[in-house]
Amino acid sequence: MSVVLKPTVSNIINLWFSEDTPIRQYKIKLNPAMWGACQHIQQDFCPPSKTQQIEKYRKSDKVAFAKAVQQQLGCVIEPSDN
Repeated sequence: MSVVLKPTVSNIINLWFSEDTPIRQYKIKLNPAMWGACQHIQQDFCPPSKTQQIEKYRKSDKVAFAKAVQQQLGCVIEPSDN
């Protein structure tokens, strides 16, 4: 089972904000660049809602975080029309 993730907004949100499970740890292991970008962005990230607690992030905060990670990775993926 391969779990190399495309750096889409939803994949980044699911990887960074989901509950810590063995499956998540496996995904982190197979996606070190994405995980490293998430860690780097988190250091200086200021969410649009200005909340300081990750548990209280709104969806817009998570999307802004994911887009910052995409920029860090240098590969912004546009949503398809399908």
